[in-house]
Amino acid sequence: MFMAAPNYPSFVYQGQAGFVELEDEDMDSQHLQAHVVDPRTANALLKREGDRLDWPSSSMAIPHSPIEAERLLQDLTRVAPTVAKDFLPKDTVQDQLVLRLINDVDFVGEEESYVALSYCWKKVNRDMPRRVVSPVGDLPFGWIRTVEQFPLPVGRGMFGAAVREMEEGEGLWFDQVCINQDDEAEKSTSLGAIDLIYRNARTVVVALDDISVDEHEEIFLQQYVEQYTVADSNTHHPNQGLSPPFMQANPSLRSFLERILSSVWFERAWCAHEMRMGQSHVFLVPCLTEEGEDEPWSVFRFTGDFFLHLLRLAREVMPLFSGYQARICSLLPFFSRQCMVNKHDSVLAHSSPSSQHAPSGLAMLSETTSFISRIAEIFSMKAGGNLRLPEYLRRLDANRDRTAIALNTSGLPLALAPATPLQRPNIEDECLRQLLLVGIAARDPVALCTTGTPLQLHDGSISWISRPTHLDVMSSPGTPLPRFDRRSITNLHQSSDGQAEYIQLDLIFLELPHRAQPNPSFPNHLQRAKLFIDLCIQYAIPSLQVWTSWQTPPNHHPHPRAAGLKNIFIQTLACSFECGPSWLSHISSGFRNSPNEHAQLTPQLIDLFFHPQFMAEHYISTPEGHLAFTLLLNFVSTLITRGIPWASGASEQVCGPMVISPPNPVANSPQLQLQQQQQQYIPHPHPQPKAIIFAPFQHSNTLLIAVPDAVKARTYDRLARGWILTPRNPYTGSPNQAVCWTLQSKSVVFGDAGFAEELSAGVSGSQRYHRVFGPGR
Repeated sequence: MFMAAPNYPSFVYQGQAGFVELEDEDMDSQHLQAHVVDPRTANALLKREGDRLDWPSSSMAIPHSPIEAERLLQDLTRVAPTVAKDFLPKDTVQDQLVLRLINDVDFVGEEESYVALSYCWKKVNRDMPRRVVSPVGDLPFGWIRTVEQFPLPVGRGMFGAAVREMEEGEGLWFDQVCINQDDEAEKSTSLGAIDLIYRNARTVVVALDDISVDEHEEIFLQQYVEQYTVADSNTHHPNQGLSPPFMQANPSLRSFLERILSSVWFERAWCAHEMRMGQSHVFLVPCLTEEGEDEPWSVFRFTGDFFLHLLRLAREVMPLFSGYQARICSLLPFFSRQCMVNKHDSVLAHSSPSSQHAPSGLAMLSETTSFISRIAEIFSMKAGGNLRLPEYLRRLDANRDRTAIALNTSGLPLALAPATPLQRPNIEDECLRQLLLVGIAARDPVALCTTGTPLQLHDGSISWISRPTHLDVMSSPGTPLPRFDRRSITNLHQSSDGQAEYIQLDLIFLELPHRAQPNPSFPNHLQRAKLFIDLCIQYAIPSLQVWTSWQTPPNHHPHPRAAGLKNIFIQTLACSFECGPSWLSHISSGFRNSPNEHAQLTPQLIDLFFHPQFMAEHYISTPEGHLAFTLLLNFVSTLITRGIPWASGASEQVCGPMVISPPNPVANSPQLQLQQQQQQYIPHPHPQPKAIIFAPFQHSNTLLIAVPDAVKARTYDRLARGWILTPRNPYTGSPNQAVCWTLQSKSVVFGDAGFAEELSAGVSGSQRYHRVFGPGR
């Protein structure tokens, strides 16, 4: 669901799309040269004057809460000293940045702005700029001519179209020429400041030269652009809401958008980063060339606003864009924000100071994607690395590129220090380890709650740190997670025992009531849950995919995972019954995604399910009962989907639900582990709230559940902050100062308001150090 557009003055569509016809002189680049920009001009172009680095809107932190580089490095040194040396303050890198721009050889003066080109490197042997000296005797009087020839990053036609985007007094920037590719120090510096370069460009020109507009699409686009340009300016997006949908009725436009989305440019990590940093975008797509011609003479040009228009039309017929749905869903909110911000800036530029206020909806523009989630996105994309290196070294260089991109995207005031022969190799898991430890030092709560597979480091050891995934954050849109308290950093420390690394931190241990005092009613809950699930299968009650994926018609072979999934549904529903109706009502209210208030698990409906005289067999056969059981299945399905750490490789075969209670103030004491092992029960002073967590079956007899003190606050209740631990030493009751644990898994703790309140008030009563290791090899 995307944000509603605020009320802006009407705008005109002219200039958003059209064909660029190229001439012979557009193909000639010999009149262009690269030059180093004066440092004062460079500072002005990059808006360095008085610039203060804040944690940006693209992160998950509290708005307007700046992070100072010096303090962040101090905290990183405290958390992970060996990692801190791999980073520098971003200001240090920016001060060393050499800005080059391309301009006409006859250009005199300093550029007032510039255009940045975004493209995909394709050549294995990347050409570098070179000077060509005319042979002796070619010119009279013994003169010679020296011409600088730099390689074109794209075809001559596309480059000519990009040059035409330059306005008077502007330069052009692209990395192949504007960064000295033979100078490793300059390359490292430029990587650390690439966000400044693209963020401050007047526009980012995107060259999609791996695709082309075919003849049918060109004819359609010529006609469509004419109509689009003169469309009613009061219509926010022409041709939306038609029947049939416009994209469905016009296959040429649909095939054109599919061709755009198929470009490799959208798969490259650097290109995605350049797109997100840009304030304005122009896309260039060549038209098909005539037979025998090497370069296109016509290029289709469109802006980010026109691209947003196409994406909105595509959203109406998403099933027709098989294979591109995720890409459309990712691009739509970005260009929606970009369009709204640009229009807002345009309104402010033409209004009086007294009337300059944010229109309705502008406050929702911040992109609340977590830094950790963005790391997962970046490392899932392609990066080429230095193509002049051997294959293995090129992959390592690509991982370092991804690390630099992640730092750029985060907005944190750090940059990678120049590589040294003594640092750890840039294998993917080592790079992820670096970034996640930076996230912890920056007090990003998600860094402690990632749910992917444990990282395998260069020495073969398994880290306690898990890979980040897009499933790590379940927060609602527009609700950024605050950083955890800085005081928690003082008790966070990573080190190694010589065989594997560990994290030393304060933990709050939760209670496992089924061990000390099993609920005698649980068998009844289990029987009731089994009846409900059997009836839902019998009546083919629909629900979410985790339910429907294993349902099969009668007289068909059962799904191979049917037994395991049926069991997990029964167990989860039984645990929900044990937690009680108020718990179910509270948790289900947090799962509400339907705009229809009537399609929710109401308190009355929940009380009906818990009533001892409830006749489920009769109720499920009625239309209202059919809907009610669908809602109940949706709730259980959501618990299973969010609770099992699927990204770590877990499944219903190895994980199951468990009822837990908030920390007992007495049990969180130095005697906790010994008493747990001896099955001693310490009564809780009052009736306990309950919660559900998903834990591995393999360790059901020895596991303990703990929540890191740093993320105990209720704000983080949607993160996988429940750490499933097993003791590394069976004698945990020994007087040793340090207690060592193995981190087996993580899961969301599904607790109600009472549980969250008691957990957030809990303290780690033990004076011993808790050291958490990753699982053994």
